[in-house]
Amino acid sequence: MEISQYLDFDFLIRFLEGLQKFLGENSEILIHDYRKGYDHTIVYALNATLSGRDVGGSPKGGMITQFGKDIEPMKESLQTFSNGQKDQFYKSFTTLIPDENGKIIGAVCVNLDVSDFLNAQRALHAFVQYPMTHHAPMSDKDALATKNVDDILQYYMNQAELLVGKPMGLMNKEEKIRALDYLDQKGVFKISKTSVLLCETLKVSKYTLYNYLEEARSSRNTADDSQ
Repeated sequence: MEISQYLDFDFLIRFLEGLQKFLGENSEILIHDYRKGYDHTIVYALNATLSGRDVGGSPKGGMITQFGKDIEPMKESLQTFSNGQKDQFYKSFTTLIPDENGKIIGAVCVNLDVSDFLNAQRALHAFVQYPMTHHAPMSDKDALATKNVDDILQYYMNQAELLVGKPMGLMNKEEKIRALDYLDQKGVFKISKTSVLLCETLKVSKYTLYNYLEEARSSRNTADDSQ
């Protein structure tokens, strides 16, 4: 039984082809079928060379990275950010496909390389010199009031990027250590999935992540002792 049973596949393909052309060469669109697991889920791909995947490929980054394979609770469409190849940074939008019983069986994923937009944003910020933190969408108090650890973690990761002035995937070693120092002081390492998500976002191994974290803590302790 094909996934096309659950939607007007011909119309969907025509719509997605038009959407991909509208978004341009820095976009890709993938249709995933999750019914046989998560190893070979891609059943349709448009401009998939953007992330180096094709039909028969597997999901990576975005939703699966953040939430694991337990996607049943994720009934709503989801927007995520992730790192791509060659210092690319993706903004992604995932719409889940349910069967007649509401069980999630697949997804339509739109990925857009927004690296150029981020570079332009940094250039404009450097020129205008207006503090980006004035535009933070939430305060610490608001973030903690959500009682949702995913929202809290994402909020502090966004704040770390604002502090350093660039996406985590584009930071150098010193900037990553600075970001980790901020996150550590906010207590995010008490959240179980933090290290997994940060390794993916910062493009480092778990070993490197904790080495950087130790450097951040050591520098902070040295600064405290000198006061």
